[in-house]
Amino acid sequence: MIKPLKYVFVFCLLGLVLFNSCVAPKEGYSSKENLYKKNTSEIAAKFLAYHITDSLTQIYFTLSNENFLYKRPDTSGYFYSATKVKCFLYANAKTKQLLDSGSVTIFDRQTENVNTKDLKGSLFSKCKTGQSYVCDIWVYDLNKKTRVPFVIEIDKTSAATRQNFLLQKTNGNVIYDYNLVKGDTIIIKSFMNTANDYIVDYFKNEFPLPPPPFSNFERPPFNYKPDSSFTVNRTFGVLKLVVPVKGFYHLLTDNISKNGITLFSVDPSFPGIKNETEMIRSTRYVTDIKEYTALLEAENKKLAIDKFWLEKGGSNERAKELIRKYYGHVQQANKLFTSYQPGWQTDRGMIYVVFGPPTTMFKYAKNEVWVYGNELQPGAIRFTFVKVINPFTDNDFSLERNEIYKYSWYQAVTGWKEGHLFFDN
Repeated sequence: MIKPLKYVFVFCLLGLVLFNSCVAPKEGYSSKENLYKKNTSEIAAKFLAYHITDSLTQIYFTLSNENFLYKRPDTSGYFYSATKVKCFLYANAKTKQLLDSGSVTIFDRQTENVNTKDLKGSLFSKCKTGQSYVCDIWVYDLNKKTRVPFVIEIDKTSAATRQNFLLQKTNGNVIYDYNLVKGDTIIIKSFMNTANDYIVDYFKNEFPLPPPPFSNFERPPFNYKPDSSFTVNRTFGVLKLVVPVKGFYHLLTDNISKNGITLFSVDPSFPGIKNETEMIRSTRYVTDIKEYTALLEAENKKLAIDKFWLEKGGSNERAKELIRKYYGHVQQANKLFTSYQPGWQTDRGMIYVVFGPPTTMFKYAKNEVWVYGNELQPGAIRFTFVKVINPFTDNDFSLERNEIYKYSWYQAVTGWKEGHLFFDN
């Protein structure tokens, strides 16, 4: 059984209805839950798996309490949230066999003025070396009687993979994403890797934007050729690294497979937009080359990009709404799809920025299918993204391009140019 590392009980609430659920996987797992629409992701959560022995994996989680419901059960003056995290472990294969399960419940006490905080914890799971797994995770707001699904893949096929490393800040807080800022000091731990020295390869992180979905494009294999390299040493059982300049850094654990752990040095404004130049660059999907070049070469870039959106909107109010939605898509794409390049520059990011979040999405072990419109109607648009295996990230997906997307793509782009959205999800 998965056992909680730590129960966070502040107060015992009675009369709560506990939910039980189990989603059976198909070809690893599948989910019809639209994880990319904000209204189904009210609970902001992050998870990671860290292998600590040949047979044991620790699943860390952090939950923002911002959208949890706090109730006062009595006249004490205190308010409480009640959160349950349930995990179901499956083999990553065509099986419905449940291998392990467990849960942890968190009660958080606050005053009438609830302060925003992260609720943290972890569980242990029996995962054997040499295998891969899928873990369905349900986060329940027991006061609201609602739940939100999440899925993580657990890769224990080799001691060289990224889940054999745990990143922490100097204060001990676990780092859930690998987007770091120049100058940050991080601690890297690994029970499964005990070498004293590791090579770190540096890549400048400069890649072209993805071509349109209807283009005749075949993604070339990644050329593993770092721009430079350096060595880090284990001290007192851990590795310490001060994040260098912008780009990404790959701590190499296997010179043949190129496996290891990758860290991304980003601007402090990430996942948001840093300045007017970045605002202009991210409009490339909805501008022609003449417009785009004129914006980039403008002496006053702020005035130029403001004028661009004002012309599209036709009024200040409509222009502000277009700006809010377009750059909101860019920021959300950065949060969801960043891999070894910013999320908005990926295949999924391109579709998300132009079309918005899908109406319906299906997530499987090796691909995702996004549907715009009624999935039962012939006019629905379907995009399929296939998972790409590379040593840097498990969040890299490539779009299956097709000529049939040309009409809908230009419709969506024209919508932005005319001041309205093709799909306003």
